[in-house]
Formats: sequence, structure tokens, C-alpha cells
Amino acid sequence: MNDVLLAAQPTKTFVTVDQVAALATFLCRDEASAITGANLSMDGGWTAQ
Repeated sequence: MNDVLLAAQPTKTFVTVDQVAALATFLCRDEASAITGANLSMDGGWTAQ
């Protein structure tokens, strides 16, 4: 099943837990205070294809 999904995935990799955690950590910081009402797709390009 993973091979089938990866074949269709633009980046040919799955998003990792560490990548999700890094984004969540950034969004909790003051530097992200201007980000409001945004939809951040972290899916390796899946929704863009």
C-alpha cells in the first residue's frame, strides 16, 4: 500500500512526525503571530496535483 501511495506522491516521501512537530512549534512562536486564518497543507504536494 505504501508503494502505491508513494508512487502518486509528488515528493516521493511521506511527511514525518518531526516535520509536523516543527511546523506546530513554529506556529506557536511569536514569529508566526501574523499568520491568521490560514490553511497550511503539509502533504508533500498531494493536494496541489
